[in-house]
Amino acid sequence: MALALLLIAATGWIYLPGVSGPPLLDDFSNVSIIPDLGASPELALDYIVGNRSGPLGRPVSLASFVLESLIFDWRVETSKQINIALHLLNGCLVIWLFALLFRHIEIPGALGLAVLLGAAWMLSPLFVSTVLYVVQRMAMLACTFMLLALITYCHWRNRILAGKSRHSLLLVAAVFFVLAVYSKENAIVLLPVLLLLEVLWFEFKGSRGQVVTRSRQVVLTVVALGALLVVIVLTFAQEWYAGTYYRRYFTLSERLFTETRILWDYVAQLYLPDVSRMGIYHDDLIVSKSLFEPLSTLYSTLGWVLVVLVCVFLLRWRYGRYLIFATTCFLVGHSTESTVWPLELYFEHRNYFPGIGLFLGIGVLFACLVRKWPQVKSPLLAYLGIYVLLLATQTSSQVQIWSSQSLRILNNLNAHPQSFRANTDMAVHMASLGSIEAARHYSAIAFETSRTQRSGDYNIRDLALSCMVNEHIDGARFNQVGTENAARPLSSVATLITLVRMLQDNVCPNFDRVAFANRMAEIFLIEGHPNKGAPNIYSSLAVLENALQRYDNAYAYVERFLALSPNNKRGLLMKLHFATALGKVDSAKEVIATLQGLDQRGKLTVGEQQTLALYLEQ
Repeated sequence: MALALLLIAATGWIYLPGVSGPPLLDDFSNVSIIPDLGASPELALDYIVGNRSGPLGRPVSLASFVLESLIFDWRVETSKQINIALHLLNGCLVIWLFALLFRHIEIPGALGLAVLLGAAWMLSPLFVSTVLYVVQRMAMLACTFMLLALITYCHWRNRILAGKSRHSLLLVAAVFFVLAVYSKENAIVLLPVLLLLEVLWFEFKGSRGQVVTRSRQVVLTVVALGALLVVIVLTFAQEWYAGTYYRRYFTLSERLFTETRILWDYVAQLYLPDVSRMGIYHDDLIVSKSLFEPLSTLYSTLGWVLVVLVCVFLLRWRYGRYLIFATTCFLVGHSTESTVWPLELYFEHRNYFPGIGLFLGIGVLFACLVRKWPQVKSPLLAYLGIYVLLLATQTSSQVQIWSSQSLRILNNLNAHPQSFRANTDMAVHMASLGSIEAARHYSAIAFETSRTQRSGDYNIRDLALSCMVNEHIDGARFNQVGTENAARPLSSVATLITLVRMLQDNVCPNFDRVAFANRMAEIFLIEGHPNKGAPNIYSSLAVLENALQRYDNAYAYVERFLALSPNNKRGLLMKLHFATALGKVDSAKEVIATLQGLDQRGKLTVGEQQTLALYLEQ
């Protein structure tokens, strides 16, 4: 116990410098948009149920951010401190789970082994990008409740083995499962993990060591039905899955081929970390075009086939089945985010729960060796202790990098010089230091390495960099935007939104906002061409026109936005504002009626209701 407390305290100490790092990427759209709710607590529910990060909205995770705002006021340092505390809690839960599993299979020194392996998981440098990236609290909270469900299930099984069945524990495990799924949807993998835990670890044993036949029949039937359902979905939904990839630079088959390589890389980074390649960006990854391009795809695929064959071979032995469970825990943990869904290819945080299986596997191998040669127990524990210390030094170096914006940007660029995002970050950083030529250099590299950006996006980013240094811009540079890909000149909404926000706040007085807005109107308000961009391009340009008090153009933009995104509540409220400013009484009444209808169906948030009420009072 003293060793566990020491390792947990050391982990917290190692992570503490990371709280000084800045917010990143999705932090801005998911977390920092939550205002200080102390003065308006009635808006809290809006932010809990109004997020659209996933199909279920992730209200449990959002509730944690809202509570943080209510209690502490939102500061990135506080959020990262809470993430670190949650990581330490998860480390305790991993140790607890390992201790329960190791005691069940009667491993000598089960508690000490659980502490060391739990510490190895907790100190893995691969998780720095999870713990210190505020929005990844969603993955961490999901893992917390998944671990609690697994621990509760183990206690329920131990009571059955002791002849003291207490089925209320199953209800508690079910509650933890629901909380996990509403923290992040990939927690659905907990169901097959629990079934595999019963099949491979507890093996349907009753209080007298006998196999409970009915339990085995039920569980195996559920496993078979689940496997059949997966096969049916993958077989008959291929066309639908393929259609969801229209925004990606890779196809469904390319993603599946590429993930065979990525999964092996995850294994290597968990067991033998190469911190020089770690970070938040991996968009420079080579996509596998086929089984033979690159050739490493073939080797990776054959490797996983070999793993499956070895697992089949190991089924006949008790400890072999334990090792299979550890392996499948890793693979099943990746079954949602690393298979058919059209997500980005590589993210380190996806290993936060699946990585537990790999460290559990070390424990099973330890048990096999100690059972055969008891004398190796102490040396193996000593080697594990050294391994934990090595992981701690690597994690400490990563935390130092994440504690500084400049270090993080430079490290990302050194590790991934062909990364579009790393070069874009460096361009923005150079502009923030006033070095516009260096900024343009990295922006040009970003454009060259991008798989999706168009010349219009590059032009917009160039204008944004100029705005950051308050550089005067002649009209010719505005006219460059939209000269190529005329049907759809922009692919990046985020780049345009960033520039519009700076112009809205008048960050760069030397920037001719009117000339830029005129050029955008020439491109996006052409009659007969209502769909030249994503909906949010039109809404962001409406915001710019509103800042210029050109309500006619703003109204026209929001009309096109609503044509692409019908009954969007934000769009309707924008239209109501512009219609009122222009004196379009009939249009305003029509929008009010639509919003009132949505309100009667419970579709408006408290904030939206308050905004609508302001117009009803006029």
